[in-house]
Amino acid sequence: MGLKDWWLKIKGTPLGDVIKHKHRFVVMDTDTFKEKFSFQLSGINLFVTIGVTVIVLIVLTTVLIAFTPLREYIPGYTDTEMVEQTYVNAKKIDSLEVMLDNQEWMIATMQAVLKGEQIGADFEKAVADSASTIAVAAKAYKHSKEDSLLRMDVENEDNRYQVKQKTPQATATADVQPVVTHLFFAPLKGNIVTQYNAAERHYGVDISAANNTPVNAAYSGTVIFAGFTAETGYVVALQHPAGVITVYRNNSALLKHQGDAVRAGEPIAYVGTGHKREIGPYLHLEVWVNGSPVNPEEYIAF
Repeated sequence: MGLKDWWLKIKGTPLGDVIKHKHRFVVMDTDTFKEKFSFQLSGINLFVTIGVTVIVLIVLTTVLIAFTPLREYIPGYTDTEMVEQTYVNAKKIDSLEVMLDNQEWMIATMQAVLKGEQIGADFEKAVADSASTIAVAAKAYKHSKEDSLLRMDVENEDNRYQVKQKTPQATATADVQPVVTHLFFAPLKGNIVTQYNAAERHYGVDISAANNTPVNAAYSGTVIFAGFTAETGYVVALQHPAGVITVYRNNSALLKHQGDAVRAGEPIAYVGTGHKREIGPYLHLEVWVNGSPVNPEEYIAF
């Protein structure tokens, strides 16, 4: 059956009459039967009108979804602001992961030192690798005129804060010149009975004091270690800004726990008697900068 035969067959049916003949649609008042308005429409015209309307609606919907912010309200479409924020968050997370890795490495190193374990070649290599970077930063760091004058005034005062400038000194690990601008608080008043000696792996100073003398925090920070070791008794370590860590050994008791925040000069422990019983009660104090031990006497005025 051809298309012509199909059309002739349709024309002979009631559906053909609907498509072929025109129909008049009238709206009338039910009380007066007065005609309000009317229009004529054939079946084919109705079909064409409906088809065109559907196509126009599809096109308009597509344009609205593709070129307007309305698409963000449709499930499945991604918010552009969310994409940008996700990218920013990814960069921040990456930076935080690097910082966390460095922090974990430093804490692991400090825990090994506190337990009296061998630091190993990895520590020595890391210190040597970072020495050049630290040296460049030290050379690039310059004090303003006002800052220099202030430092001169502070150096002339007799107080318990840091008043000495860091002088170059070769250590057993590396010739490092850390950049530290903290004004450290003396943990306690006493005589230094054993000085810093990196060659003999004595990474701090021993300060004699009466038994149970309060030990104060040298600077504000966070407790990263607080516990007991067989060799050095109760030990507490504080993390300070700029990669600085202070360690306090040979205590008889601790006043802080791991994770506590402390202020400069706040009591954190009590002096006890260490393994050097011939010198009596004393505090062993260590200062670490960027994972490298430094001489506490160059940062703190005892």
